[in-house]
Amino acid sequence: MRKKTMSFWLTALVCLVLTSCGGGGQAQSSSQPDYKSVKDMVLDILQTDEAKQSVGKMMKDDKFKQSLLLDESTVRTTLIQSMTNPNSTHIKEAFKDPKFASAMAKSMKNEQKTLMKDLMKDPEYQKELISVMKDPEFEKNLMDLMKSSAYRQQTMQVMKDSLQSPLFQAELMKIMTKVSEDMTKPKELKSKKKGKGKEGGEGGSGGGNPSS
Repeated sequence: MRKKTMSFWLTALVCLVLTSCGGGGQAQSSSQPDYKSVKDMVLDILQTDEAKQSVGKMMKDDKFKQSLLLDESTVRTTLIQSMTNPNSTHIKEAFKDPKFASAMAKSMKNEQKTLMKDLMKDPEYQKELISVMKDPEFEKNLMDLMKSSAYRQQTMQVMKDSLQSPLFQAELMKIMTKVSEDMTKPKELKSKKKGKGKEGGEGGSGGGNPSS
């Protein structure tokens, strides 16, 4: 019964749309529904349980889902056109949403890391980076940033996280051991030199006693 009812409504809807949109150049009568009326009727039909069930079955159909899929090149081209279009304000608005920006950044994390590594190896990028870092205005902005409480808190948090890392602790122990060894070496050299000096003095005095 539901299938017959749904088929009737779909047939009636198609006939209604064809009648309202067609006409073959004939004058439209005032009794024909306008676009808004057809639109409202379609929306009302889609809100019914029968329509929702039919749409659900269509979405589960493999052939129907395959027809909705877009190939990779089409998706890439569409994204590029949307993001490079100056009139695409919805893209700018989307990036203002913290959740969207965070999700986008996470999805591109590996690509950004690879890009940064490639850029750091590029001689032209290195020159540009050095030039920017030597700029007095950049240096001033960087110093102002480092003086801010937010930056200091973030730095302290990074240091705490690093100190809790086993790898960082192992590297820190290596550095401290090397520093300790370097500090003890000069003292050992001085003590050896003093010891040699004493031995030389004793040898000289011992050699002069028999002659007297």
